[in-house]
Amino acid sequence: MSIRSEGIFDTVVDPEVQSLLRHENRLLVELRETLEREQSDERRRVDELLATLDDLFTVVIVGEFNAGKSSLINALFGAKLRVEGPIPVDDKISVLRHGEKASQRDITDYVVEQFYPIDFLRNITLVDTPGTNSIVQRHQEITEDYIPRADLVLFVTSIDRPLSESERKFLEYIREWGKKVVFVLNKIDTKSDDDINQVIEYLQSNTRSIFGFDPVIYPVAARLALDSKLGSVPPREWTRSRFEALEDYVFKVLSEKERVRIKLQAPLDTIISLAKKQFTMIGSRRDLLAADMERIRTITDQLERARADLESNFRQFVIRIDNLMMDLERRGVDFLDRYVRIQHVMMLRDSLRFREEFDRQVFQGFKGSVETTIQESVDWLVKENLKLWNGTVEAFHRGAEKDARDAEIVGRVGREFAYNREEVYSRMRANAEQRLSEYDVNVESRRIIDNAIRAVLHSFGLGAGALGLGYLLTTAVSSTAIDVTGLTAATMLLVTSFLILPYKRGKAKSEFRERIEELRNHLRESLERESTNEIDRMLRSISGAFEPYQRFYTAESEKIETFATKLTSVENEAREIASAVAKL
Repeated sequence: MSIRSEGIFDTVVDPEVQSLLRHENRLLVELRETLEREQSDERRRVDELLATLDDLFTVVIVGEFNAGKSSLINALFGAKLRVEGPIPVDDKISVLRHGEKASQRDITDYVVEQFYPIDFLRNITLVDTPGTNSIVQRHQEITEDYIPRADLVLFVTSIDRPLSESERKFLEYIREWGKKVVFVLNKIDTKSDDDINQVIEYLQSNTRSIFGFDPVIYPVAARLALDSKLGSVPPREWTRSRFEALEDYVFKVLSEKERVRIKLQAPLDTIISLAKKQFTMIGSRRDLLAADMERIRTITDQLERARADLESNFRQFVIRIDNLMMDLERRGVDFLDRYVRIQHVMMLRDSLRFREEFDRQVFQGFKGSVETTIQESVDWLVKENLKLWNGTVEAFHRGAEKDARDAEIVGRVGREFAYNREEVYSRMRANAEQRLSEYDVNVESRRIIDNAIRAVLHSFGLGAGALGLGYLLTTAVSSTAIDVTGLTAATMLLVTSFLILPYKRGKAKSEFRERIEELRNHLRESLERESTNEIDRMLRSISGAFEPYQRFYTAESEKIETFATKLTSVENEAREIASAVAKL
């Protein structure tokens, strides 16, 4: 059974330090619970911060595999503890701890603990990592994985190739975690003083652009320092190694008080850095949701404009039907004016013949013209509906699916959010395709026409058993001429030419005009009402296709804002604790 080694805070009795430590512990737990379930890497690293907060002060040494990390460690301890070589010799992280005798044990497949009887390691844990530029990708990955645990990073770079591209990228990764970094410029014994100064200026300039502040840089010749300690070179070489300043920092400046301060500050820097990344993700989600809603608002505006266009364009059909009705009125009045006269007395006495002649001269071709125009108007409306469906829904999905499949966007907003968003799109598309597949133009046209004609028939007191518009026209309108027929012979002889026929003719014309006007109004109102209802139904149906996303937007917006509120609280607390730590 393993026994936990004494941590940095086990011997610290300062109540203020202990209070800050408890506060940090609670804050890290709160941060872990605030992070989303899918953010397993971040949650695991917070767990690691919690686990290492009570551990010894941890210095992680990183750099390219040939920068001289092993030489640096050997020079610090004055012994060849680490194997040096021009190629990667280990693919594991080595955690150097104090032990009564030299030994080691594997912690995981890629972490090994090594124990040495060195007093310095009683207070500090040293971590040696694989090279950042190793051709073995796993080396880079496990090195990155250990950075969140560091209290201090010693970044070793060689004067032969200072701040290479791989080192620059790794420094940006360290910056994301907000770690304290001290730079070691190694192998200076291979260059002149002028060269060394130029390289230091180069490092200062470039690292300042990454971190935003002037870095601490120690130029050293680690191997020369080790040889000096081992006595294999003259004593003056120790001075030339310039190693004493780095040793003073590691062994003297990093006193217990300073280690406590850095130990407390390191997790806070990580919290603040992690919060910054989370707020970037939150901003990306907000932007994406806003872009989607802007698409929907644009479509809504388009639908409102489409409503005005549809109503305006449908009106042309109503006007055509209205003109046909006025033409019918003109022909009917003309017929009555010509035939309700004494010279057509034989026809007037035969109501059936009069009706047939009235239908032939007044209605011939008219019924077909009206019904054809109504059919054309409704067919046009139904097809415009179909076109509007395809245009609006497809336009939204084209833009939305492009984002959903963009790896950069997915990485920026999180896999789960992107997955949920794409799932909503898929459901919307499936529903839209199902509606469109069930949409039969002929059935929809017939439904609208039947509704319109049924309303007109009802307005004339005709039931559903009536045979449509043709029946209405010939029955309801031509019947107004019946009362001018069936005159008796006696009446005809006495008063027809002087009284009855002019009266009957005028009455028939007046009633016919009224009947036509009534029919015109009912037909126009019915078509306008049905077209308006259909346009409303059409637009509601299309708008309804976006309701799943509206619900997604509302739910995700609430989640995002709740997440942002909690994260803001955690970040503010971290800054408050950091301010207190700085005053220790």
